Amino acid sequence: MSILHICCNLAGSTVFPQLFEALRDAGVDQVVFVPEKRKEDMGKNQPEGVLTHSALTVRKSDALFFSRKAKRSVPVIEKKVNMEAVTLIHAHTLFSDGSIAYALHQKYNIPYVVTLRYSDIEAIWKYEPHLHGMARRILREAAKVVFLSGAARQKVLYTWLSSRERPAIEDKSEIIPNGILPEWLDGTPRESAGDPVRVGFAGRMTERKRPLDAFCAVHKARKNGGNFVFRACGDGPLKDKLISELREGDKYVGVANGMYAMKRFYADCDVLLVPSKAETFGMVYLEAMSQGVPVLYTKGQGFDGQFYDGEVGYAIAAQDIDGQAAALEKIVKDYPARSARCIERAKGYAWPVIAKKWTALYSAVQG
Repeated sequence: MSILHICCNLAGSTVFPQLFEALRDAGVDQVVFVPEKRKEDMGKNQPEGVLTHSALTVRKSDALFFSRKAKRSVPVIEKKVNMEAVTLIHAHTLFSDGSIAYALHQKYNIPYVVTLRYSDIEAIWKYEPHLHGMARRILREAAKVVFLSGAARQKVLYTWLSSRERPAIEDKSEIIPNGILPEWLDGTPRESAGDPVRVGFAGRMTERKRPLDAFCAVHKARKNGGNFVFRACGDGPLKDKLISELREGDKYVGVANGMYAMKRFYADCDVLLVPSKAETFGMVYLEAMSQGVPVLYTKGQGFDGQFYDGEVGYAIAAQDIDGQAAALEKIVKDYPARSARCIERAKGYAWPVIAKKWTALYSAVQG
């Protein structure tokens, strides 16, 4: 079994090198091809011990013309990779990577699996209807269609596909979430929430992530009689606005880079509230859980459905500040047991566990 990964987002995310390294440790023979647009991204985030080829096969003028990217990438892959040895292709996005995998499949009849992510579901499909036909072709020809969450699968199956198309895609769909480094799994259960209860927000301070809503929900819960304060880390266009709104007891700690900085942030939080309008998965929820911090996550988005409601936290509706405030009051009840469950459930998302799921899927596809 030799896997060819097509991964256009390697430079911008630590998720992919962590996955490839976990697959390496699981004994998977693999090679990674990275179609790049910017010279400065060449060689970024390369996984250790995994053969990786990057090439400037994407141009700014391509924009959403994915067939051009595929046409330019295929000859480069053929020069760098022994296609006769490849038994399976894994496209890590539907459009950018999937179009290349589809072209290789058409030429070599090598099966491929495709993972759908935020940009595919919430951006490209949503705003570029002329690409819907291409997306459906890629999904039809894929051996497996993989989602990070049940919420993402439901959205694609019931808003993208007709009742005639749906059964075939549903039958070959799988859910495999992102993973977390085992080094995160050192949290200890909290005996109680703080007094006041420290509610954290972590992430990009953008309209999509809704940091101001999180802040307002904290102070709505406080107005309702609860003892809550706000904690925030991150950067983005809404940072200055958020800082200007902070009240006594609130704190903005700046940008927290890296695992150890984030652990320090979670140590100063009792609850995590990130009410994103759209999220394919949401790594911050999993990170917080690993440190014993219960989470409030957006209903119908990536993290929703990973656990039953109340197990590690609650699903809240985006832009519903009253509902988020009510959830804050609810989540601090039975706090020690929920904190302990967070730590225990996070262990099931360690990268070695996730890698086993991928190796099982790869083996199933190849018989």
